[in-house]
Amino acid sequence: MDLRGILHAAAHINRDQIAAGPKVRQAASRTANFFIAAVRTFLLVGLSFVILYPILYMLSVSFREPAELYDLTVVWIPRTLTLKNFHYVFFESGIAFLPKILGGFEAGALLRSFMLSLICTVLQVFTCSLAGYGFARFRFVGRGALFAVALFTLIVPPQSINMPLYVNYVGFTKFTSEILGGEGIQIINTLTPMALPALLGTGIRAGLFVYLFRQFYRNMPSELEEAAYLDGCGPISAYFRIMLVNAGPILLISFLFSFVWYWNDYLNVSLFFNKSRPMSIELSNFWNYLNHQKLPDGSAISRSLMGVYVQVAALLFIAPVLLLYIALQRFFIRSIVTAGIVG
Repeated sequence: MDLRGILHAAAHINRDQIAAGPKVRQAASRTANFFIAAVRTFLLVGLSFVILYPILYMLSVSFREPAELYDLTVVWIPRTLTLKNFHYVFFESGIAFLPKILGGFEAGALLRSFMLSLICTVLQVFTCSLAGYGFARFRFVGRGALFAVALFTLIVPPQSINMPLYVNYVGFTKFTSEILGGEGIQIINTLTPMALPALLGTGIRAGLFVYLFRQFYRNMPSELEEAAYLDGCGPISAYFRIMLVNAGPILLISFLFSFVWYWNDYLNVSLFFNKSRPMSIELSNFWNYLNHQKLPDGSAISRSLMGVYVQVAALLFIAPVLLLYIALQRFFIRSIVTAGIVG
């Protein structure tokens, strides 16, 4: 083969390699994308199983007969579905309702927790919103120092102030008893120890909400307030008619987080409530409660049945938060996106 033939063959080979180059790169890219997607799917499925396994187990145990707990052929789906476990926990144990002597029912631990969390959350969100608006829009002496103090409350251990609060509440009751006579004004075992800090902007993680509202209001255009001032609104009227109305995203975020934190709180309620206690305390003592209870036929509750009742109570405890998130999930994700919390 002469030199011309060799050059022609080499050129033909180069053209084939150049033509095949994009196909090779596309195949390598598809392989890499498939590998990344497989790893991502494996991680998501694994994490989802770790998170959802306790909930699935509680659901499976709560709807089955106690005799099926030791049946090796029953793994996830019970042979017979029953609501007897829910009926006992919900109506007879006092977790959700307490039966009255003359018939009917009164509020139990579950309803008390819901009312406590809802009232404290509404008070805290409103107060923190008002404080955040003041820090964002008004200039006054000591604004930076006060805002630093609000943020400082995030790193102060709540254990360091709860006992002084308890002493003050008890002291106030004794003080009013000496003046008014009788038992005085009771604060412990009422909503006041939880609602009063929420109303004053010092509730559970209130400093975080003050910061979020301040950043949100700072990002809102000041022209909205200026137009309201031209129409005759004052600062308070502008806040309620303009700023608060347009703060829906951050209000929803703060409401959900605050409600969950109040719902799960154990430290404060265990200190301020020693009777008519919320759900978080009753759930921790539920096993001991069942140890001293009898079934309707007078027999003691077996340990397997106690385990079922504990699972039902735990499921009832997390159900309101799960239902709240499921109902507001779409608005919550949209609020996270539209809030745009920046420095």
